[in-house]
Amino acid sequence: MSKKDWTTTIPTQELIEISLASNESLQCLKDIIEFSKLEEFDLPENIFYLVCELIWLESSMLLIMRRDMTDPVFYDDEQKEVVIPETTLKSLMTLLLAKSQALIDLNSYGYSVTFS
Repeated sequence: MSKKDWTTTIPTQELIEISLASNESLQCLKDIIEFSKLEEFDLPENIFYLVCELIWLESSMLLIMRRDMTDPVFYDDEQKEVVIPETTLKSLMTLLLAKSQALIDLNSYGYSVTFS
């Protein structure tokens, strides 16, 4: 990535929090899929699709961060901000917005994916 592509910064702590939340959410979503395999639990089809969508969104965010942040370039010596391409930021924000809407949809059906 050349310097001319570096257009913005994001706090390092924010990237860490997004990554941790995505990993926790993925585990919770995978547990829902495993739980749905039990005979006494019937996961409605529309809920299953939302869970799959959320798994895809979380995995995509982690993939983007892994791909674009393998060798982070820091804005300052304190390493509080990472310099990232504008396209990466737009991709992450788009995925976060889609995730938010999918969680709202899931909650509207009485299901919740919560994590600390």
